[in-house]
Amino acid sequence: MSSIRKLEEPEPAEAAYYEGYHRGHLDTAKMLSRRSLMYLVIGSFFGSVLMFLVFSSGALDRLTADEPVIEDPALTQEKPKEFVNAINWAKQFTVGIVAETPERLVPTRVGYGRIPGQTHVGSGVVLNSDGYILTNAHVIPTDATKLSVVLDDNMYEARFIGQRPEYDLAVIKIVAEELVPATLGDSGKVEQGDVVVAIGSPYGLFHTATEGIISFVGRRNDNASTLVRNYLQTSAAINPGNSGGPLIDLTGRVIGINTWKLNEQAEGTDGIGFAIPINIARKVFYVIIASDDTSRDETISSTPRSISTAYLGVAIDDGYRPEAAQGALVREVIYGTAAEDAGLKPGDLITRIDGTNIDGLDDLRTALKQFEPGARIKLTYTRNGEAHTIEVTLRD
Repeated sequence: MSSIRKLEEPEPAEAAYYEGYHRGHLDTAKMLSRRSLMYLVIGSFFGSVLMFLVFSSGALDRLTADEPVIEDPALTQEKPKEFVNAINWAKQFTVGIVAETPERLVPTRVGYGRIPGQTHVGSGVVLNSDGYILTNAHVIPTDATKLSVVLDDNMYEARFIGQRPEYDLAVIKIVAEELVPATLGDSGKVEQGDVVVAIGSPYGLFHTATEGIISFVGRRNDNASTLVRNYLQTSAAINPGNSGGPLIDLTGRVIGINTWKLNEQAEGTDGIGFAIPINIARKVFYVIIASDDTSRDETISSTPRSISTAYLGVAIDDGYRPEAAQGALVREVIYGTAAEDAGLKPGDLITRIDGTNIDGLDDLRTALKQFEPGARIKLTYTRNGEAHTIEVTLRD
């Protein structure tokens, strides 16, 4: 007997059911396929319209406008051009100063020993086209036998003019052509936070520039031996060799003379340097050059001299005066001086001092040497063609 059963044929009604089920399944699949295609077409159409509206209305830009833009810091921290311009301008009137001292004999237990001569390096500022250079008094040793100035890669022999140790300022002079004098600012207008640049010769590295800010205005130093009581404190690096160089603002104007920093041996003193305000330094400069005797032949005095000449407070333009006029033409009236108090102005022509005729800078210097600080003089000047006589109390 066979174990294989013959499959029975389905009944006609059952066969019809399966056939109807199959056809319905196929019809439903076709319908769903057609609907899917229709929905895809409709969705694509509306999607395209929506994207068009978004881009054309700028909505996408508004959505992304607040997103931060990340940039490479190395590409965004370029120094303003004014830094470069100010430094390049100041380098024209910033000099290096080299002072040489002789060999010395010193007593020892067995006789005398020799100390080799030394070379001291500092900085200075050319303040007029005649070659006068302002620096710190401590840059020039009292026993210096030779002074040299480095400017534009050239070495010039310098002549010592004078000093005011109580202000730590001194003046030397060179003979050179086409000197560019410094443009001076007003240290009375300097504010805490102003950006500044110190230029000088730290460790003999001429024309080194360091950037900083004014950390404090009017800093006192009661331990110093000078009369300066209102230094400009700066974060710009000031190192040995910077002394006497300019502290400039971003217009290239000199606002101070770099002078000292806190003790290098003390911890945490980097970026604590001090400059003499230019309003003080400028006054002292004119006092010193008023004593200059151009007949001196020696290059440097072995004993620098302190000056106590009475001070008027004017800068004279000795290269120009009105045609056929006699006098000393005032180019600048120094802030806070006797000349300013008396009402003198640039363009005035000083013609007489206490009965003495004045015809140029030399006559003015000679006349002022007769007076001590505090003296009251009669000064005659011409302004706009009219003569005026005033009384002026001279200062130190």
